[in-house]
Amino acid sequence: PVAKFIELATRDVPSGTDLILMPEGVTVVGTGKSYADVAEPLNGPVVQRLAVLARTKSAWIVAGLYEREGHAIYNTSVLIDRKGKLAGKYRKVYIPREETEGGITAGSDYPVFDTDFGRIGMMICWDVQYTDPARAMALAGAEMILLPIWGGNETLAKARAIENHLYLISSGYDFPSAVYSPEGEALAREKTD
Repeated sequence: PVAKFIELATRDVPSGTDLILMPEGVTVVGTGKSYADVAEPLNGPVVQRLAVLARTKSAWIVAGLYEREGHAIYNTSVLIDRKGKLAGKYRKVYIPREETEGGITAGSDYPVFDTDFGRIGMMICWDVQYTDPARAMALAGAEMILLPIWGGNETLAKARAIENHLYLISSGYDFPSAVYSPEGEALAREKTD
């Protein structure tokens, strides 16, 4: 499935784009495979393929995938810079029952990262249900939060933007891909299929 995301980005993302945000679980959606089946280290083939895309488009990339570190599997959002270097990662902190039962380990912190277009934080899907991830990132200086998401409550995404006076940008399947202003207004929105 990640090949399809890369193909679409290669074909449809205009030059000069600063950020390509992909949804949660780009390595598992539509495959019928388990998290363990698709999990790999962050120096594995999926991140390498995303790095090539970043260099080709000279754009930052954020994508949700399943990371393997030792015996642990994390639902991780990676940040890849314009030169294709892994610039950061965020491991989903709030794990829903299905992921816990599927062997996903929870992350434990809320890092923020400096890019050439601003200071960002990342949340993943279920994290949007809770106030503390966005608040911690805002207090650490995040100007925007990038949200790879499978599906969820759009009102809560808007609330996280409003509560913390920052932009929230989402990419999802059963959730709109959108840019929300610090006032919770959808400045741009792509319909979901």
